[in-house]
Amino acid sequence: MTLRIEGPIAAVTGANGYVGSIVTDGLATAGFQIRRLIRHPQSGRDDHFYDIAECCSPAALDGADVLIHCAYDLSVTSRLAIWDTNVFGTRSLLDLAASSGVRRTIVVSSMSAYSGTRQIYGRAKLASETDAFAREMCVVRPGLVYGPKSGGMAGTLRKLTSLPIVPLVGRHAHQFTLHEDDLQKAIIALARADVVPRRPLGLAHPEPISFEFLLRAIATGGANRNLRFLPIPWQPLYWAMRVVERTSMNLPVRADSLLGLVRSAPAVPNLDDVRDLGIEFRRFGQNIPI
Repeated sequence: MTLRIEGPIAAVTGANGYVGSIVTDGLATAGFQIRRLIRHPQSGRDDHFYDIAECCSPAALDGADVLIHCAYDLSVTSRLAIWDTNVFGTRSLLDLAASSGVRRTIVVSSMSAYSGTRQIYGRAKLASETDAFAREMCVVRPGLVYGPKSGGMAGTLRKLTSLPIVPLVGRHAHQFTLHEDDLQKAIIALARADVVPRRPLGLAHPEPISFEFLLRAIATGGANRNLRFLPIPWQPLYWAMRVVERTSMNLPVRADSLLGLVRSAPAVPNLDDVRDLGIEFRRFGQNIPI
């Protein structure tokens, strides 16, 4: 007879990624047994193979109480490839979660997924949100995640600020931010909640942060350092990046990601629903290191 390990089982796709690793660490600290759904499982751990384009075997969700879907393949750039890989792949996973009886499935979307977005990434996330709601699942839209781990877009921006002259695109653009610790607390609360709203839940502080202020804060981390900016119109840069992406050259930031930075969501959605669950978010820069 197989004995069940104490504590609820949380299966996490993309557990080796920046957001996935934050979520995994937080759930483990909160007493969840972690099952990582990743491309390269490690022996001696509760790992299962998962590729978003191929889904996974039913055994990967066997006995899972919670599924947090963080995985997304950023290596594909065309709309057709993004839909084939990420949208249809996510749909297959959600179908498996529903048929496996997973109590709570949380789909990690993005603040880029707002009505009217022109970003392909944002539109793909919107499509997956629709699939999640059709299966009565939970959807969260994290803001720009930042903190000591310095991964994801915040990590990319930190590298950008190390240049002698920092290109500044979208001077008047803004972002909504989410500290790593607050992301963990939000996912734990949603995993434990008896009922969650069937609306996209924005996970970010409601105060918009200008792109220039964001770069200065990420660069200094509380230290006294002056940055030299070179304002650049974002439209020519965007189209130049699109041209380069058609070649074999790899860029540190995708053209579609640039579009998400300069054309961000107008507001954090459904914050009242989030607060009703006891979830709060700190103001950007309130805690150092950034």
